[in-house]
Amino acid sequence: MEKFRRKNYFIDKKFQARFIIKFCVIVILSSLVIGASLLYLSRNFTTVAIENAHVTVKNTADFMLPIVAETLILVTILSAVSVIALTLFTSHKIAGPLYRLKKEIEEFKNGQLSLSFRTRNTDQLKDLSEALAEMSKVLGAKHLALKGKMAELKESLKSPGTDHGAILSKLGELESIINYFKI
Repeated sequence: MEKFRRKNYFIDKKFQARFIIKFCVIVILSSLVIGASLLYLSRNFTTVAIENAHVTVKNTADFMLPIVAETLILVTILSAVSVIALTLFTSHKIAGPLYRLKKEIEEFKNGQLSLSFRTRNTDQLKDLSEALAEMSKVLGAKHLALKGKMAELKESLKSPGTDHGAILSKLGELESIINYFKI
């Protein structure tokens, strides 16, 4: 299993950075909304506090502001760190397979039809990689069938006294395989 372990968690830096930033913005905005809501909802209340042996009456929002601000800053930082770690590992499970599939699709485009399109069982896009592997297998089989029919046709043409009916039959078989492809 160690063989398939990725060492670099930043595979597609641009995608992963945007992914992480979006979630961190949500955490920060949520914290700001919570803090603003607490202060807004407590604006019409007063609080009695004893500070330095003096009884003080303050607006609750003024009394709570330092406590809420400190709490929100701490919670926001801890949440942001947690979100960064979680989204990094999650985006890694998306970006890694995408990177690998993209590389293999490039090879496929260049004529390499025997690719496996494998991904780890824990990666996202497992279904896509399996569908691509099946496509590669089917197209590889069609390619082999075309090569076989082409070889048969060449042999038929080389034989003296070749029957035109046999050649037409082989051309028909070749055409049926070619017609599998829709363009």
